[in-house]
Amino acid sequence: MQKLFTNNTDKIVFESGVLIPPGESRPVTVIPSSSKKKFDPVPILDRPVNALENSLAGLTLDQLNQVKGAEESGANRKTALTLISQEIEKREYDAELSDFARELSSVTNLDELLLAVADDEAKVAMVEQELQNRAEKTKDDNK
Repeated sequence: MQKLFTNNTDKIVFESGVLIPPGESRPVTVIPSSSKKKFDPVPILDRPVNALENSLAGLTLDQLNQVKGAEESGANRKTALTLISQEIEKREYDAELSDFARELSSVTNLDELLLAVADDEAKVAMVEQELQNRAEKTKDDNK
């Protein structure tokens, strides 16, 4: 597969065996990688539980679920499972909040929404902020 490569540096670059002078573009042959590296949860689970939390921060939600499944079928440490589950719940909640924030501007009845989310402090704060933003916009529009 051919791809146009532009050398944006001030030095000569070799890309896939092609010499590309500074500021110039050349077509290069790119060989797509057919082997996608599969995630292996074992190195993470080999760590002691107190070191596990830092390792979870850089994982995707899918990888966290794989780690949880591997822990359940392996050592099945209760504390490790709790940490992993908490991180999964946190990520899912963060995604839920992001969706909520995106959809908030299209809600017409914010007072009704405020009642519906009264038990969630983060969502209440977001709705109150949206109410304030709309009030300020209305005030500016009326000037």
